[in-house]
Amino acid sequence: MKHLILWFCLSFLLSQQAQAQQWVRMMEERKSNFYRIQQEFNDYWKDRNVGRGKGWKPFKRWEYFWEPRVYPTGEFPAPDRAAKAFQTYMNSLPGSGVFKNNADQAAWSSMGPERWETISYNPGIGRINCVARDPLNSNLLYAGAPSGGFWKSLDGGQHWYTTTDNQTVLGVSSIAVHPLNPNIIFIATGDGDAGDNYSIGVLKSTDGGESWQQTGLQWDVTEAQRISKLLINPDNPDIMLAAANNGIYKSINGGMDWVNVQAGNFKDMEFKPADPSIVYAAGSRFYKSVNSGDSFAESMSGINQLLNIQRIAIAVTQANPDYVYLLISDNISSGFFGFYRSENSGSSFIKRSDSPNILSHSADGSGEGGQGWYDLAVAVSPNNAEEVFAGGVNVWKSYDGGVNWELNCYWYYPNDYQYVHADIHSLDFYGTDIYSASDGGVYVSGDDGVSWTNLTFGLSTMQFYRFSGYPADANLLLGGTQDNGTNRFKDNIWTHVFGSDGMETAINYNNPDTMYASYYYGGIMRSADGGESFYGIKGEIDEDGGWVTPYVLHPQNPQTLFAAYVNVWKSDNGGDNWTKISDFSGGTLRLLAVAKSDPQVIYTGTGNTLYRSSDGGAEWTDISSGLPTSQASMTYAAVADDDADKVWVSFSGFADGQKIYATQDGGYSWSNISGTLPNLPVQCIVYQKNYHDALYIGTDLGVYYKDSTLADWQPYMNGLPNVIVKELEIHYDSGMLRAATYGRGVWQTPLKSLVSAISPPASQLVKSFHLFQNYPNPFNPGTTIEFELEQNARVRLLVYDVNWKVVRQLIDGWQGIGVHSVTWDGNSQSGKAVAGGVYFYELNVGSQKETRKMLLLK
Repeated sequence: MKHLILWFCLSFLLSQQAQAQQWVRMMEERKSNFYRIQQEFNDYWKDRNVGRGKGWKPFKRWEYFWEPRVYPTGEFPAPDRAAKAFQTYMNSLPGSGVFKNNADQAAWSSMGPERWETISYNPGIGRINCVARDPLNSNLLYAGAPSGGFWKSLDGGQHWYTTTDNQTVLGVSSIAVHPLNPNIIFIATGDGDAGDNYSIGVLKSTDGGESWQQTGLQWDVTEAQRISKLLINPDNPDIMLAAANNGIYKSINGGMDWVNVQAGNFKDMEFKPADPSIVYAAGSRFYKSVNSGDSFAESMSGINQLLNIQRIAIAVTQANPDYVYLLISDNISSGFFGFYRSENSGSSFIKRSDSPNILSHSADGSGEGGQGWYDLAVAVSPNNAEEVFAGGVNVWKSYDGGVNWELNCYWYYPNDYQYVHADIHSLDFYGTDIYSASDGGVYVSGDDGVSWTNLTFGLSTMQFYRFSGYPADANLLLGGTQDNGTNRFKDNIWTHVFGSDGMETAINYNNPDTMYASYYYGGIMRSADGGESFYGIKGEIDEDGGWVTPYVLHPQNPQTLFAAYVNVWKSDNGGDNWTKISDFSGGTLRLLAVAKSDPQVIYTGTGNTLYRSSDGGAEWTDISSGLPTSQASMTYAAVADDDADKVWVSFSGFADGQKIYATQDGGYSWSNISGTLPNLPVQCIVYQKNYHDALYIGTDLGVYYKDSTLADWQPYMNGLPNVIVKELEIHYDSGMLRAATYGRGVWQTPLKSLVSAISPPASQLVKSFHLFQNYPNPFNPGTTIEFELEQNARVRLLVYDVNWKVVRQLIDGWQGIGVHSVTWDGNSQSGKAVAGGVYFYELNVGSQKETRKMLLLK
């Protein structure tokens, strides 16, 4: 009988493990194989209802990010691999100092969004992972974005600027401010919750976040790839702790050196209020240290069914330092496992509640499941130990220590509750203010959640997948973004026009009232009123496409559309009806291009197979031979405007020297034109007509340029953040190259052909050129520009706005050897003040020039 009972218990445990979301655990493990994780995910979701707010979409975003980068082995690259490849490449370029790489004449400027208007249901400005506040100055706020970097506000969140655009990695998961010297700030790089970015460990600033240096916790020291939480001991700030996916790290010398003191996967940590010798840490188990983090011991007394625990978030309060609250997600559904409280400093716990499902998307907690592996946060009022806030998809509040819950903020806009964008990554009290960081930005409540204020305006962290412009109007764009829907740029205003995850877009080039948007897996929609409303037009298409499904307009008849799913589909009436024009069975198509000079020629492909049709889709030929499709995954194709046989294809992954391939004969033969490009995944490529077969490519770190007059590629990224570039597009009437970035919104720069026609950069006569305040340079109202000449020269120093109109001439005449400086006051420009925003100061020395960006805050 005992054996029977033992067998039954073992079978039950094995059954529970089989149902658990093993793919979540595997995503956190450094040595897990991508394809094994993908298979576990697919097995789990087979025959299950995907639904909203269940964690399916966050995984699919992660899958979309990593799949082309790990092909074909499924092995994840070292977390600092992209950063090292980029740095090695930059070090190889000619020049030095501020004139390193004199060939880079780009002058990128941001087009936003930095704020939103909305006519749809889930507006936001982009993902934010964490918020921190200066302990001595409540107006100093900091925010960390998973692919948009570190942001700083001097006025409590009314205005923001970033200081990490020049870092090789723009992800930030945690921020820790020194309690005694708040000029010292640490950030954990990467994306701790979703993992869809790289990491280079922990960085340190000694000047309030204006500049950054590497600490001892970096990836040539440890194999960790994600850090989710940083802590600084308030009594002894030399003691620091980092919760990572391969353990807890401790430093006793302010971050110079680190030791792994506890193995495991950890997501959260807190000090006991008033006694930092006691530390609480949690991943899927709760641990406690009584010796300032030298060692930890598991402490789960009172919590049962441990195999069903997925993730734990911790909250403590100075209102009762012995209290420890745990918000726990379920390993089977990612929903609400339970809410627990310890009244003895984490030695044992009592369950306070396990319903309603406060981690689901529903307003009454009746929904199934959740996405606790992706967003899980909890905070307790510093003045009332019974007042608790919990974050999953929404924000919930309890007045009795987590026994009963009521919805506090809801993800749908507008609604009968307060609006805070969905997917809460952190909740933190600073004084009596509670801050929320979510997939849509930063929000704050100063009245215990009665009202919430949006602090996102000024942040520019939107993660764009794709975008499109309108030839006749440089101020009309439409772009799809991660969890912040489809956004329209019109008359210099960004408007959120459709929710969900926005994907590929298009605008009818003869009629801007006709717009096309889409959501994941090919949900194509059309608008007949310039984006004010959309309706689905997938119609006869009975296949799913890729996470980002490509579709394009016919280059001569905008009523004709082509869309790539498993097959290529064609519509001759703007999407009202569709006809399948291929018969493929090799997987989901990832790229699509129609030749402008001969629209009968179409190119499409999966990650490893490229097809061509020369008769409008009646017949297709596999033209992959000669391409490195067994080593790298295809991402994009560009066709010359005047020759349907000239094609260029880009590749993702880390196969060195296999980035861009070209054909002159429609794919019968291919040549590798990767040159000395850095070993970075290439995301996109665009062709510039009528200029030496000019090409621009977007990579995981920057934009590069080549034409037929150049033997090799050149960086074209001056002024552009070191961010992933997802798509490039040329607007010919304005002479601008546009970039949709994954984390820093949309950017633009004059085309290479235009800046090259003006003059080469200064090099021999100028020794240095910078703002006196140094980069980054937000200022108000004035700043000093400084340069040093190595010999006498005629100098012109001009200030331009983002439209390249001169707003001030500062110097025009001969200047002598030595240092020169001049102050520009934005409040006085010929008696007229200029608006706040981005400006460029251009130094012309003889026939040479150099340009820098500056930011005027008003």
